[in-house]
Amino acid sequence: MDSALEKQIATAAHAVEDARRRAHYDPASIGELIEQMSVLADLRQKEGDFRKAESLYREALFRVQETRKPDQALIAGIWSLIAHLNDRWGRMDEAAKAYEKALEIGEKHGLHDSDAIATIKNNLAVIFKTLRDNAKAERYYNEALDSFRRLHGENCAQVASIYNNLGVLHYSGLDVERAQEMHEKALAIRQRLGEDQLDPNDLSQTYINLGAVYKATGDFQKAEECLERAKSLRAANGSYRPRPRRAASLLIDSAAAWR
Repeated sequence: MDSALEKQIATAAHAVEDARRRAHYDPASIGELIEQMSVLADLRQKEGDFRKAESLYREALFRVQETRKPDQALIAGIWSLIAHLNDRWGRMDEAAKAYEKALEIGEKHGLHDSDAIATIKNNLAVIFKTLRDNAKAERYYNEALDSFRRLHGENCAQVASIYNNLGVLHYSGLDVERAQEMHEKALAIRQRLGEDQLDPNDLSQTYINLGAVYKATGDFQKAEECLERAKSLRAANGSYRPRPRRAASLLIDSAAAWR
């Protein structure tokens, strides 16, 4: 194991133990414990030890559920993290079940119009696409799209991401015309976003996806222009650093890469 990662894991494990002791005497500090567990679980996944990461999430789930008034949004978020873990682990069926559990909890407790539940719907769609159930994937993408539009309007990063994902879905189904429409919508939104909202990696991926679509339609000039724009953005952009989280982030499907 990388020595820097080993040191990070040791520090995070110590922080979890301290948080466990505090939570034992003060139930109000359970949130801090969940946060520290999430940090350690992220590091365990980076290490490749998915079983230890899952064990941490399961403990977090148990500790939240045993409180007098369990935070249902937090429980849904932890199930979402378990789903995201199983996705990275390659256990797609388990990932789908965990996302569906998170969705069930969220909708049962009135959380259906929230960023978290819209994100879960998007991520569940990504899983169903991987499982080759494109009908379910399109259904959940459209539900997520409707939710994000209600919450933030048309011109937001989340809506652009759903358009991207729908474009990838249509491209995989050989519906190039609809794929182009979706990717062009994603590009138009991302070009309007401010620096505080725009991830250059997402904009780069949009150009790559559009390049693949234009190549499929025989427009090689536009395809090459898109590829050059993507290369320039990626050369100027730094490396991604994941942040600790209590719910899985919005998954961006990049399967329609340049071919």
